Amino acid sequence: MHQTTNDPNVNDSTRAPNADDVLPLEAQSSLRFWLVFTALCFCVLLSALDLGGVSTAAPTIVADLHGTDFSWVGSAYTLSSAACLPFAGNLAQMFGRRPVTLILVLIFAIGSAVSGSSKSMTTLIIGRAIQGVGGGGLQTLVYIVTADLVPLRKRGIFTGITGLVWTLGTVVGPVISGSLTEKASGDDMNLPLCALAFATVALFLHLEKPEGDIRSKITKIDWIGNILIIASSTSCMLGLTWGGGRFPWSSAQVLAPVIIGVIGLGVTLVYEIHFAPKPTIPKIVISNPGSLLGYFAAFIHGVITLGVAFYLPTWFQSVRDATPIQSGLYFLPMAASISPAAIVQGLLIAKLGHYRLTNLIGWSAVLLGLGLFITLDRNTSLGVIVVFQIIQGVGMGLLYALTFVVLAPLPVSENASAVSLLSFVRAFSQSWGVAIAGSVISSKLASTLPSSILEQFDRANLVYGVIPEIAGMPEPLQDQVKDAYVESMRVIWIVMTVLAAVGFLTVFFVKDIPLSRTVDGKWGLKPAEKGKPEKTGMDETSGEIFLFPSGTLKELVHRH
Repeated sequence: MHQTTNDPNVNDSTRAPNADDVLPLEAQSSLRFWLVFTALCFCVLLSALDLGGVSTAAPTIVADLHGTDFSWVGSAYTLSSAACLPFAGNLAQMFGRRPVTLILVLIFAIGSAVSGSSKSMTTLIIGRAIQGVGGGGLQTLVYIVTADLVPLRKRGIFTGITGLVWTLGTVVGPVISGSLTEKASGDDMNLPLCALAFATVALFLHLEKPEGDIRSKITKIDWIGNILIIASSTSCMLGLTWGGGRFPWSSAQVLAPVIIGVIGLGVTLVYEIHFAPKPTIPKIVISNPGSLLGYFAAFIHGVITLGVAFYLPTWFQSVRDATPIQSGLYFLPMAASISPAAIVQGLLIAKLGHYRLTNLIGWSAVLLGLGLFITLDRNTSLGVIVVFQIIQGVGMGLLYALTFVVLAPLPVSENASAVSLLSFVRAFSQSWGVAIAGSVISSKLASTLPSSILEQFDRANLVYGVIPEIAGMPEPLQDQVKDAYVESMRVIWIVMTVLAAVGFLTVFFVKDIPLSRTVDGKWGLKPAEKGKPEKTGMDETSGEIFLFPSGTLKELVHRH
């Protein structure tokens, strides 16, 4: 089943490290590492709770603010998140990980404050866009710092843990947001979490940083490349968000920005490969066939992930009369399956060094789960829905292994650039997931809802505007509306199933490349001050143990 390669052009574990590669100390054993990793997990949780909470709050938001552009509540976040990810990675390369992370937490807090105090849909969308810049940047910084400290062979364990935190956040988020939405504002939970994340990063995230003054670092930033990425991805998403809702898919208002955006992304790649003096996306990262395959599969995975996560709670609210908090609870089985699957894939890959089989099983489960979603209707039992979610969730969790498909063929010195691009691909694809699913359901509802309902709602406000009114409708009309939602979301599941089939086919072109055991020597934990050991825990004899600057738990001594 496993295909391996000994291609001398790839950075496998048998090749001697270059001047910038080092064999890592057992940093994962030290208290300092775990404090840093805890800070990273708080950043992941902050972003995940907010993103996951929007789906349950959307109907209430639309009703309270009398807004029309409901899809922008989700798309504004994912769009700004995707557009600014490479720039965040570029800044981290120039100024270091810690200051950039702190700034991103502050940006997220500002966006949360704007969203939480919004009195109009426009203000809410602006706040969500600001949150997206901070939340998306935090995600990529987490992956970059993890890559700085942990060799690829062992990284699956830690990406599994961050995946666990992310999954819990995206699923607990709807529950918390649903509860807060019924009482206050879903953004009330963000500001205290921002303070906690800022404090942990400020206290613990002490890493090596590049030398040089601010002026020289600013001149090294790939300004043209980043502007092209931001403008092109924004243009694409404008068209995708308008399509099927505000304008027909065949209209110039939709096709023009999408085409311009796609051309712009192509121009960006040409500029990065041939003209950029300090490219955000190095040529080696986007010229390796194995890595390109991984990026493509990750794009499909991202579309499916957020398409399902954003609209499955909507299914519960529209078809099962669930409240916001109930829809979040009904969504829990998927999280409960994603989390252990993400951990298991990390442990297996760390132990065996193979990732192709994990991807094969993951895509198979996702394909099966989505196929089963197509059968859902008003009469499907909750137990059956739970089983379907578990199958889907296991597949989504196992597909965290796509990271290895991207990184295994590349030298460790390109980890940060490759991870930044991977984060961009995932976030950009999630924007497509929300937009595609939203456009599908909006278009389908416009043709399946009873005419008496269509006359009462603007098309742009159709999906979430109708949901709060369903419970008060007379029985025959209520059933017709619910059936319209079932049929409309069935089209979403069909589209996602087709995409999963394409993702499944990519596995047959994946090769198992030996995973690197080195890290980039330019980055890592700052060395402890000489002569001052780091306290780490409790000693069996004296009640204290301490860790020498080498950073391993094996070097424990007793004070007497």
